[in-house]
Amino acid sequence: MNQERREQAQQFLHPGERLVAACSFELGPGVPYPPENLLARPEPSALARQIEAKAPRPLRQLLKAGGILDPRQSGLAAAANAVDRAPDLADRLGTRLMHGKSMEGGWQSAAGRFLIGRASARGSAADVLAVTDRRLFALTDVSPLWRTAPALKQYWEAPRPAVAAVRANPTGILQKGRMDIVFADGSWVAVLASPPAHAAPFAAAATGPR
Repeated sequence: MNQERREQAQQFLHPGERLVAACSFELGPGVPYPPENLLARPEPSALARQIEAKAPRPLRQLLKAGGILDPRQSGLAAAANAVDRAPDLADRLGTRLMHGKSMEGGWQSAAGRFLIGRASARGSAADVLAVTDRRLFALTDVSPLWRTAPALKQYWEAPRPAVAAVRANPTGILQKGRMDIVFADGSWVAVLASPPAHAAPFAAAATGPR
């Protein structure tokens, strides 16, 4: 496994917890993006906080309300957001024909909550998936583009019994490095290990002895 990823994951261990494996990953092709109304509000940047602190009180209240063009509160904005995402739906249909299904379960399922947590974090495309003797967790880099050093944030975790299996290179799928994370509730989501050669050893570690 990638030593750099192991070192990054080590920073998020609980006292007495033992890291088993860690690898880079990104979502598989065709994995759907959660609806905006299910996502947590983005945290304001340092610059936005400075502007808000110096703004007149009525403007500060308006900024905090944040509902003028928020798709979660404005029907007009939500409709515009749906139109913007229409091409993505067509792309996902084509991707599914090429690569097969990429997710099972609704947004309230374990797989759905995994994707909602990831989208709410608004991090980089490539994340870190780690397994310990107690749990699995995922990290993403939330540093601004101008920073060279990563700023990792944990956006998801689940106890090991909540993950029924991690299937590497599932039968009938031609994607290199694909892993299906299968949850105990029957839902699952496809991810791609990077490099692809890490898929099989990570999957074995994730579902092997603790």
